[in-house]
Amino acid sequence: MSDEVRLSTGELHTLGAAFEVRAEELSRQLAAFRRRADAEALRDGFGSDEAARPYRELYEQAEHALVQLQQRLAEVGGGIKETVAHVQAAEEELDEMIRSVK
Repeated sequence: MSDEVRLSTGELHTLGAAFEVRAEELSRQLAAFRRRADAEALRDGFGSDEAARPYRELYEQAEHALVQLQQRLAEVGGGIKETVAHVQAAEEELDEMIRSVK
């Protein structure tokens, strides 16, 4: 097994973009989720605030988890793309150093 590391900045950029796209998709789905499962809709569906309370709590927990997931996906995507930029800059600097030695 080789100790070499091969890094495809194009593939990494695509991966970062995929994370960001999924974060955007989740954001849209979250907005739809909020419209369908708001407190008023839950109360209407269960007939009273008291009957809807446990479901409203579950809704709030689910919403919070989805927001955190959406934010994390966006952070990971941005971090990958930032890494790509750093790798490309390092490769360019290395190329310049090699050319200057010749």
